Amino acid sequence: MSQNIEINSATMAVITTDKSMNTIGGCPIFYAKNDEELQKRAMLFAKCVNGMVHEITDEVLIVVKH
Repeated sequence: MSQNIEINSATMAVITTDKSMNTIGGCPIFYAKNDEELQKRAMLFAKCVNGMVHEITDEVLIVVKH
């Protein structure tokens, strides 16, 4: 009997207006100049990977593929 193991969801990107945010590994961080650009980049990236946008804080959105 074989078992298929797969990842059900993964964070694909972090989009933020906080220029001091950085990471040591994991998913990429994209920086936006303002709230309008933050929303636009998040939605565009989500469309590209067929993911969903989730708000973490007012300055941080993540794109998750479920």
